[in-house]
Amino acid sequence: MRLYALTVPEPDAELVADRCWQAGAEGIWESAGGEGLVTLRVGVEEADVARFEVALADAGPTDVTATDLVELATRTVSLPAAGGPVQLEVPPTVFGDGLHPTTSTCLGLLAELAGEGTTLLDVGCGSGALSVVAARAGAVVTAIDVDPVAVEATIANAAANGVEVEASAAPLSALSGSWDVVVANISARAVIELSDDLWRVCAGTLVVSGILAERWSSVRERLGGTVLRVHDVDGWVTASLTRS
Repeated sequence: MRLYALTVPEPDAELVADRCWQAGAEGIWESAGGEGLVTLRVGVEEADVARFEVALADAGPTDVTATDLVELATRTVSLPAAGGPVQLEVPPTVFGDGLHPTTSTCLGLLAELAGEGTTLLDVGCGSGALSVVAARAGAVVTAIDVDPVAVEATIANAAANGVEVEASAAPLSALSGSWDVVVANISARAVIELSDDLWRVCAGTLVVSGILAERWSSVRERLGGTVLRVHDVDGWVTASLTRS
């Protein structure tokens, strides 16, 4: 196993982490990297090193295997929600704690969309920020994530906040049925790849996020539908749409 360090602007941390996962990362740990910066320490198996270095060359990965130690630390985050704040315990390898512009914008939209009896699907649930806040508002929430650690964190955070979220690592393609609200705070590439299935399971409003502003036009073209709102916060787009 090799350990790499990448120091990036804080707003870009989730995007770079997503690229790391796609390039073969086995684990990602986040720490402060200076004012406005985040340092990602990324574990990569020897067999994937060449692919990883090529894929992340523009981010300047530094091999720190011989010098760095990774201290695994869980973050605690408090978010406003119906009935009082929710507390999230965020494992070090899981992104999505409610503080990134994409997640906070989604939370603002869900305050209007998720209510008593609303059915909601959270695609790429991370630590469960969106799922837990929606469930606190009375929504019936299903959550999925390809990372089993994220699934465990979502279930634990829901229980700790007195709500229930049905979370699993099931792929979106395997889900049947439909939900009133589908929220996918993932990435432009993932939204494009999953667009058909996102619409297939959406019976009402689709919320997509985690999209860099320069990628929004290509995402918009692929999704079709009718755009209800578009929010651009610090260069990150969150949009809500309906099929018609």
